[in-house]
Amino acid sequence: MNSFKASASRSKVLFAALLVAAVAAPLPATAGPSASVSSDGEVTASAETGSAATQGTQPSAGTGVLSEDARLASEELTPMSREEIKGLQPASGNVGIESVLGSDTRIRAYSTPYPARATALVTFDGGYCTAWFYGPNVVATAGHCVHTGGGGGSWRTNVKVWPAYNAGSAPYGSYNAKRLYSVAGWTNNADERYDYGAIKLFTNVGNTVGWYGIWWQDSSLTGLPSEILGYPSDKTPAQSQWMSADIVRVTQGTQVFYKNDTFGGQSGSAVWQDRPAGSAYCADGPCAYAIHAQGLHGAAPHSNHNHGTRIREAVFNNMINWRNAP
Repeated sequence: MNSFKASASRSKVLFAALLVAAVAAPLPATAGPSASVSSDGEVTASAETGSAATQGTQPSAGTGVLSEDARLASEELTPMSREEIKGLQPASGNVGIESVLGSDTRIRAYSTPYPARATALVTFDGGYCTAWFYGPNVVATAGHCVHTGGGGGSWRTNVKVWPAYNAGSAPYGSYNAKRLYSVAGWTNNADERYDYGAIKLFTNVGNTVGWYGIWWQDSSLTGLPSEILGYPSDKTPAQSQWMSADIVRVTQGTQVFYKNDTFGGQSGSAVWQDRPAGSAYCADGPCAYAIHAQGLHGAAPHSNHNHGTRIREAVFNNMINWRNAP
């Protein structure tokens, strides 16, 4: 019996060592910047073009009523107090300052109507961000909200998702991360053009709070309405939801630029349009085409626009794969 226990103990140690090695292993040299990387060490190449079966998903308002399973899953967590959450600092993308551009046009939103309830506060050791559901058990966010970025960076720890959190109220509870995702362009190089990621959850709480649709197109997005909803750190009460509206001012291959007023803490917010019924790719509700991640820096258009990672085909492919992962 003692021999069996010793053998089992050695097996656990070996398994742990292999797991650490897998997580710490460098990416293959052939992995491009759009290669999917997860916190459990999996690396999957993402085809840049020609692999998407569709160009969009549809939004869902959810039921608005927390299921018993989701309620129990939330209650299993040790809740953070409102004061603990207030003490967290907004995560930074390492480049750029999210800014109010001229007159502040943001308005406060309230968390239980859709799509505000499909918007979530993300907390982790030392910081917080914004995220948004795009499926039953997955939220999208900025890459720097799940990984600090670059070869010397690390995955965020103690990650929790709080759907519809608003100024101390958590009407739908909180949920532990099952797995974190980003791409090699961010985790290896901290390249702002690849500053996006996702958080997989154990529970299908998205069926309750709903989710945004996502879509992509090759042609320019300039002129589209841009709406951003999240948790700016300069507003009171702390960690309350605020929304701004503008239009896409500049479209680039991997980023979109807008004059929406934002601030630290809103990283990871959806950049979305409320698309009418009958629209191509995504219709009849909030449809995201970018992920807000960066503020002012460098030269124009970076120096005079807040901006985010464009959902192009490779981004869409990764997001769908992350949504569909077990």
